[in-house]
Amino acid sequence: MPSSSRYYAHAFHDSLPDGRSFGELHVTPTGFQFRGATGSVDIPFRGTELRLGGSGNRLVFISNPALPGWSVYTDDLKLVTDPLLAQQPELATALSAMRRKRAGGWVLAAVIALLVLGLPIALLFNVDIFAGIAARRIPPSWEEGLGKRVFAQYEIGAQMIEDDKLLAQLKKLTDPLEQEIRDPRYPFRFHIAKNSTINAFALPGGYVVINSELILQARTADELLGVLGHEMSHVTEQHGLRAVITSAGVLLIAQVMLGDVVGLAATLGSAAPLLLNQSYSRGFEEQADKRGVELLQRAGIDPLGMVRFFELVQAEEKKRQEKIRKTAGDRTADLMEGASKFLSTHPATAKRIERIRRLAGKQHGPYRNLDAEFLVLQAQVREVVAQNKESGEQENEDKN
Repeated sequence: MPSSSRYYAHAFHDSLPDGRSFGELHVTPTGFQFRGATGSVDIPFRGTELRLGGSGNRLVFISNPALPGWSVYTDDLKLVTDPLLAQQPELATALSAMRRKRAGGWVLAAVIALLVLGLPIALLFNVDIFAGIAARRIPPSWEEGLGKRVFAQYEIGAQMIEDDKLLAQLKKLTDPLEQEIRDPRYPFRFHIAKNSTINAFALPGGYVVINSELILQARTADELLGVLGHEMSHVTEQHGLRAVITSAGVLLIAQVMLGDVVGLAATLGSAAPLLLNQSYSRGFEEQADKRGVELLQRAGIDPLGMVRFFELVQAEEKKRQEKIRKTAGDRTADLMEGASKFLSTHPATAKRIERIRRLAGKQHGPYRNLDAEFLVLQAQVREVVAQNKESGEQENEDKN
């Protein structure tokens, strides 16, 4: 007698029209009965093999070596709990394995659902962390290519100092820092721009640009290298690349996290304006300060040089404030100073000095002295800048 339950099923065999038939599957005390419009088969319990298959393990397949070529399957998973099957000891192992596999499938589906729903939420509230993880998945060659393209765009509107002798002298100062980079992804490329602003900046892929005025205003090698240690740490921590990834949005970060970095190519291709005009977040600046101090200490360079440089910058800021007070009045100056502190993404200079001093105080030399090499570099830069100034003045006279 068939069981009270029936299961819609498909059977496959070469003897069937087109090799298949659709019909009903019943469970009897002795086995399975398939009855279709174009064929039928009885499959005894003895020797029968049961297994899950298909997409998501949603199909139950039935076969028996005693009936070669025959295969029956149903998508009605209630078959697994049919009471007549539960009474067959020789099917107990197969049924138990199928239930475990099915339960595991539900667990996996639940986990995937949680990831699909939870990943965007986690990304939204921890975007910097996930952007950092995603950045590490970007091939170093991509990062180098990005830096190269952005630097090429910067060169168009900048006046670079292309002097092999001068750049070789700069390398004597930067080599100790570069040699202490842990797990380098690419070599650093240092360039000097003729620019009257005290500044330096770094791009992904190891590109670092130093303004000539910074070299001329620095008083020691430690001050210059303190700035470079900070900028190099922006590179090693991939702050520029992370900023680009963050700007692209949560969806792109999720794609990169899941291993799909192709979608990032278009974003990287249009990232030059962001990288050339960006101000790093407060967190990135603090991290670059910390990693910069650690790099300087490993290289045997006094990290307090970074402090002394920021003190120099602070003194310049005070001079500017005094100038504003004389021309605009105290109230206007106070308002401008307050707005600057509030709107700036960089930490206040005084706070940076205090934090760097604490970090630097954890180690006390001995430190290497590179002032002789620095003074040679400074003299070379001063000479090049003076020559360019004379050339510009002469050109203006000729035009007049």
